[in-house]
Amino acid sequence: MPGYVVSNSACTRCSAGCATCTGSASTCDTCTDGYYKSGTACVLCTEDGAGGVITGVANCATCAPPTGGSGPVLCYLLKNDAGGDITAGDSDPNLSSGAIAGISVAVIVVVGGLVGFLCWWFICRGKA
Repeated sequence: MPGYVVSNSACTRCSAGCATCTGSASTCDTCTDGYYKSGTACVLCTEDGAGGVITGVANCATCAPPTGGSGPVLCYLLKNDAGGDITAGDSDPNLSSGAIAGISVAVIVVVGGLVGFLCWWFICRGKA
């Protein structure tokens, strides 16, 4: 069962942040969201790990350990103080009016060019 390990014929809950563990509750195989793996332990994305070699990132909600084994964690998702998503919370899913105007002009030019070509093809080429 994920989050538990059999220890002395009893189910023991894995350490905080461990999604799966083997052998003992403190030997983590994988970490839950908000934690990164440092050795055999899972550490919060906001906290330092590996004896200070890996540094946490403030307000980081989802992360991975640094690729070189030292430095700041790779933060994939930041949260603001209210718990909202900083990386996607400020973006607007709708197109701006400038983008809509540009697309409209492009469509009109393409359709106008197609109509002009067809008129030339059938009228001018038909006389020849």
